[in-house]
Amino acid sequence: MRRTWMIYCLCTVATILAMMVAKRTFVGGNLMAQTEVHSHEAVLKNPDGSWKYTNALAKESSPYLLQHAHNPVEWYPWGSEAFELAGRIGKPIFLSVGYSTCYWCHVMERQVFENPEIAALMNEHFVNIKVDREERPDVDDIYMAAVQLITQRGGWPMSVFLTPPRAGGPDDSGLKPFYAGTYFPPAPQRGMPGFPQIVEGLSQAWRERRQEVLQQAEQVAGGVSQHLSHRDEQEPIDAGHIQDVVDQLLSSYDQTHGGFGSQPKFPQPANLGFLLRRYRGKPDNHLWTVIRHTLDRMARGGMYDQIGGGFHRYSTDAKWLVPHFEKMLYDNGQLVETYCIAHTIRPRAEDPDFYTRLVRHICDYVLREMTDSTGTFWSAQDAEVDAREGGNYVWTKQEMEEAVIDSQLIELTQKMYGFDEGENFKDPHDPNAQWVNVLFLPKPLHELAGSESLRMDQLLERKMRIDQRMLKVRDGRKQPATDDKVLTSWNGLMIGGFALAGRTLDEPKYIEAAARSANYIVDHMRTDDGRLYRTMRHGRKKISGFLDDYAYFVHGLLELYRSDQNPKWLDAAQQLMRIAQTQFGAEGGGYYDTQAAQADLFVRTRGTYDGAISSGNSQMIHNLLDLHELAGDERNLDRAITDLESFAGSLKRLGVGMVHMTHALLRVVELAPARFGEVPASLAVATLKEKGMQIDIQPNVVNLSSGQATVHIKLNIDDIYHINAHEPGMEGLIPSAIHLSRSDGLSIDVEYPPGESKRFPFGGDPINIYEGEIQFDVTLARTDGPGPQGEVALTFTYQMCTDRQCMAPRTIKLPVEIRVE
Repeated sequence: MRRTWMIYCLCTVATILAMMVAKRTFVGGNLMAQTEVHSHEAVLKNPDGSWKYTNALAKESSPYLLQHAHNPVEWYPWGSEAFELAGRIGKPIFLSVGYSTCYWCHVMERQVFENPEIAALMNEHFVNIKVDREERPDVDDIYMAAVQLITQRGGWPMSVFLTPPRAGGPDDSGLKPFYAGTYFPPAPQRGMPGFPQIVEGLSQAWRERRQEVLQQAEQVAGGVSQHLSHRDEQEPIDAGHIQDVVDQLLSSYDQTHGGFGSQPKFPQPANLGFLLRRYRGKPDNHLWTVIRHTLDRMARGGMYDQIGGGFHRYSTDAKWLVPHFEKMLYDNGQLVETYCIAHTIRPRAEDPDFYTRLVRHICDYVLREMTDSTGTFWSAQDAEVDAREGGNYVWTKQEMEEAVIDSQLIELTQKMYGFDEGENFKDPHDPNAQWVNVLFLPKPLHELAGSESLRMDQLLERKMRIDQRMLKVRDGRKQPATDDKVLTSWNGLMIGGFALAGRTLDEPKYIEAAARSANYIVDHMRTDDGRLYRTMRHGRKKISGFLDDYAYFVHGLLELYRSDQNPKWLDAAQQLMRIAQTQFGAEGGGYYDTQAAQADLFVRTRGTYDGAISSGNSQMIHNLLDLHELAGDERNLDRAITDLESFAGSLKRLGVGMVHMTHALLRVVELAPARFGEVPASLAVATLKEKGMQIDIQPNVVNLSSGQATVHIKLNIDDIYHINAHEPGMEGLIPSAIHLSRSDGLSIDVEYPPGESKRFPFGGDPINIYEGEIQFDVTLARTDGPGPQGEVALTFTYQMCTDRQCMAPRTIKLPVEIRVE
């Protein structure tokens, strides 16, 4: 049915447009020539340097909207002023959606929106609206769906033509799409009509065939609504779906270059996070090869900024070599978490600090280049400088030699960063561009150290000197623009990354950075009744938060609470979850992306796709599971299962497209396997993260039909920490101990390993401690009757210490379920 509808849309719009354009004799070649040769200053500025044109975007705070504030196009921001104008004068709306670091958005602005002739046509025939997709993801989602349904592709800049309010009668709210695309050139090329032809053709269709256009718009809007607000029937979820998604990812694994699919390649942290969780519960050498290979090649490729730190948005090729050079905060926040988790599970054997060096490099880059004076984090950095893609990041061999200076270091730089393999990049958009080098690591550093007869510490010291010299030169170049608006959801991702980095690396400054951002948002980016704002720039906050703002900011707060144990973060997270459930909760489970009854949207979306950023729905379920683990409230687990069940059909249908929600399903099965009937032994494991260590419980579902069963509690304690042994050997110390606080019909016997005797700088007698990997074997046995069923009250008491100080003792709950069959 949907396919038939799509074909109808394409034929109807194409026919109308072709008929209208055929009657035009617009001289596209002249317009193209004018566009290519005009200078930004000559066209847009007066001789005295003042702007010739200023439109309504000049009052906005978004860097993207401000970029267009002096176009000759009479732009309006999305809102009632533009809608009322369009309805009053009866003109359709041209909607242009993009973001400040979008390369092709810049191209279309230079070629089309800065051209006074084209702008005059747009102003004559349409009310023109600009939207920053990062400020209004709801608007972007709706009209991107229209673009994809009409053209079967998508991207930015997004160009959509909408009906004005009241075009179909007094109760018609309008804003329905009747034609759409992405980038349009200023004149016809490669079979694509020029933008002036589209403007004139559609405006004539609006005047002469309005009923057909309105009918078209209703059908497109209906298809979009069906697609974005689809609801599955509530049904049980199948734990077998977890392995199906693992298999789908493995089938798309690139065995040569790592990653999934061919090209372009995105980092896809949600895929890696899911596979890391699966590996932790079910270690498998092939699965680890996939994870390690992908993490390694991403970090060594040109997609990673080798001297400055931070990942670019994606790789244009399959090799992770040539990036699309923009940098996004959300990628780097998520990837910090990914590499931290990988290091915690299984550091690189050949280079154990490989992942942690990368994490430090990313975090230091964000602190240096992406941090606001408020402590919050900025959104993105541009891909281009002076219309040259990657202009700041690429090098000629001569530029490198002049920066490094020292002949021995120059020789090492050539080998380390691939200069000896020849140039690898030429700006595809500039016919006069020269070949240059994107820096990458052809060899892992430990292999390079071996081939150069250097110890690893010697190589790293020389690399640091090389990087400092090259970065100093690079910083002296003209820099890419930074989108310095603060987005609550993306800050949540970076807060989570900093908090986990601080915990993993025992680096207080990263936890402090996370806390500064969280403090500002909690204290200054909320309404009087506690609701979140979406965005802030230069102290100006605006736009009510969407589901993803709540979902990802809560995630950041919970990671921060795990890192510093400040109850402020847990309290704020719980409060914001209650607000989100009230504002966005859907009957029967799951969440809408927007608040109810928004007059500027013709559909209330309920997103499920886990892409570069996972859906708010997926993350909300993860938050519920985190709260269940941290606060022990069974209602959070119940709500998580209800939410998952509301998406059961979509999970089956979309597979990898809902990988972060499948990850949540995996966590639910680990936490409460008894709720899913027969659970494979491979899933009967639970993992807890505490400051300074990871705790694995396997199996965390035990069958006492035979009278007793053994649970293995494995501790993986970080290098700088230790805990007191069960028998510390000194009076007054807190021993590590596992207890059964509810013993009705059950007994416990724990086999504790002997501690290691060690002296500490504060003096005194040696004490017995546990450090590194330690395992307790816990035997549970029925004492009388059938024994208990369900979750058992098993607790672990310990005190975490470094060589110089100890933290407060903690008693935590170990999730173990009992079955008697």
